Amino acid sequence: MAINTLLILVSLLVCFAVIEASLRVFYPKYQYAAESSFDRDSARIWARQANTHYERKHPDSRKPHTVYHNNIALRQHRNFTQQAIESATNLAFFGDSFTENLRLPVQYSLTEPLDYLLNKQAPGFNVLNFGVDGYGTDQSYLYYRDFRYSGDLDYVFYIFCLNDLRNIYENDLFTLNDAQELAYNNRAASPWWINILSRFHTTYLILDTVKRLQSRELGLDRRVIEQHYRQKNQEKRFHDQRADSIEPAFLKGEKTEDLENSIRIFQSLLRLWSEAVKSNGGKFYVVLLPMENEHKARSLIAGDIGVIDLYELFNDGIENYDYNDWSFKNDGHWNEAGNLLAATYLYRYMEGVLDLPAIPEDVLKRRLYTYYSSFAGWMPDEAFLEETALTTEEIRDIRSKYLNLEMDNPDN
Repeated sequence: MAINTLLILVSLLVCFAVIEASLRVFYPKYQYAAESSFDRDSARIWARQANTHYERKHPDSRKPHTVYHNNIALRQHRNFTQQAIESATNLAFFGDSFTENLRLPVQYSLTEPLDYLLNKQAPGFNVLNFGVDGYGTDQSYLYYRDFRYSGDLDYVFYIFCLNDLRNIYENDLFTLNDAQELAYNNRAASPWWINILSRFHTTYLILDTVKRLQSRELGLDRRVIEQHYRQKNQEKRFHDQRADSIEPAFLKGEKTEDLENSIRIFQSLLRLWSEAVKSNGGKFYVVLLPMENEHKARSLIAGDIGVIDLYELFNDGIENYDYNDWSFKNDGHWNEAGNLLAATYLYRYMEGVLDLPAIPEDVLKRRLYTYYSSFAGWMPDEAFLEETALTTEEIRDIRSKYLNLEMDNPDN
């Protein structure tokens, strides 16, 4: 019996190893979830680790690129000292995967060309990328609140994605008490065995399969799902199934309890965040992604909070605008061109806010040509660029700033 038991255990381990290896090689759907580097956090569910690097692959070309998180855990390949932050005008971008941009090399993320354009016009700016894959309004706000230099962030931009309403429900970090005041729910840190299981692709395959089976069993109708959980009368709900209904309910104009509660918490968080930024002497903006669904959510944002609607800007500035032309073919996130377009629109917006002299379009295109030509890789099409002569010194200076950590670690 002992030998048979041992053989069964060995067989199970071998099967697990084969499945895990096959998922990693042939079906890397769960790569981001299983291989991302996170720390436990006293308030948020997870936080990025400082001074780390790992490899990612481009969704379309599958070409690998290195992702660094710097000395203060931002997804930027350059470090920021305390003096550099305290002495500069800081533009901080918070949000989820659209902000962090793990899926493309860092120099093509919207924060870097925006930083270059601002400093080219008037030196003394830092554009900081606080994006974290999977973050919603709740964790983004907590990130700002707990960042040790939050008082030095002069302009705070929160890039809103519609699934942030779902994240509020799933994370359950905040609730509204009987007086409709925002209350924080303390979360216990994940046990050690959860942290180990979270590193395996197989874990996410099992969870995904169970979720699909539950959906099939319960049906796709939200009312059936809600009825199921009411009948079960469970103290702890399985959030995934009910969370699935939040975004569709908003887009259909339905008023469900979960959606309405998430919206109230969302609006309370925005007010709290805006007031915190204002008390620190900064300005707070919500940036809507250039997609129609996010554009529809503008009505959820109170009138006294600044809104930058990229959907309107893209749609007004581009003939026959279609978001699919600005996103990866194999992934719904915006691609290099989408990030460039966002950076240029945000630069033009900040010209007015910062009272900078407006540069002519041909000068802007020459500066963009200089920036993008400094890297060996993707180049914008001619509509964005006006060719200009480059010096070796210009290229070296741009690369040494925006790829500093890579140049210091050439073997990584």
